[in-house]
Amino acid sequence: MNRKSLIFMILALLVGLVLGVGGTVGAQKFIFKTSGQSTSSANAGQPKKAGVLLPIGDFTVNLQGGAFLKTTITVEVTDAKSEEILKEEDAFLKDRVNTVLANKSLADVQTSAAREKLREELIKQLNEVGDNKITDVLFLSLVYQ
Repeated sequence: MNRKSLIFMILALLVGLVLGVGGTVGAQKFIFKTSGQSTSSANAGQPKKAGVLLPIGDFTVNLQGGAFLKTTITVEVTDAKSEEILKEEDAFLKDRVNTVLANKSLADVQTSAAREKLREELIKQLNEVGDNKITDVLFLSLVYQ
C-alpha cells in the first residue's frame, strides 16, 4: 500500500467519524428534542410538592383464588384540613380498602402494572368516601403469597 492511499484512508476514516458523531449529537439536540424535556429540566431543581400523608393502616385479606395479601397503605391528601376530615372517615376508608382488595386475585397485585391499576382503583373508590380529597395511594409494604 502506498503512502497516498494510506493518507486517503485515514482521512476518510476521520471524516466518517466526525460526521457520525456530529450527526448523532445534532439528532439528539434538534430531532429527538421534545417539549417535555425543556420543562422537566427547568423544574429539575424543584422537588415535587407532596400533600399531607395520612396513614390508613395495615390490611390482611384473602385474595380470590386462595392467596392472601398483607399491605400497609398511606394516602396523600390535598391539605391539612382534608386530613382532619378524613381522619373522621377512617372506618369508611378502611372498609372501602378491604372491599377493593378482597375482590382481587393474586395476578391483580403481582406486577407493577397491576399495582398501578389497583392504585388507580383505590384512589377512585376512596375519593367516593373522601370527596375527592385523596391524590395518591402509597403501598408502604406489600406481601402476597
